[in-house]
Amino acid sequence: MPDREVESTVTFHHPVVLRDFETPQAAGTYRLVYDMQEIQGLSFVATRRTGIRLHLPALSVSALPTSIVTISQGELDAMIKSDANPR
Repeated sequence: MPDREVESTVTFHHPVVLRDFETPQAAGTYRLVYDMQEIQGLSFVATRRTGIRLHLPALSVSALPTSIVTISQGELDAMIKSDANPR
């Protein structure tokens, strides 16, 4: 269980492909929630990321039902890289 959550957004300028989804998700701004956990036993406060949740669909698409998918940092990085260099 996370000690705290940090919210952020990520914007994709091109449709984005998620594993486990047959069709690409629309371009747009998506809500991200990072689960953070405090690292115990240190002489200072430090946290580590324990999970990333991506909220679907994009914030600009309000007519569709919403869902939340868990993604890895590597998957998020690949999605951002792919968006920056579309084929």
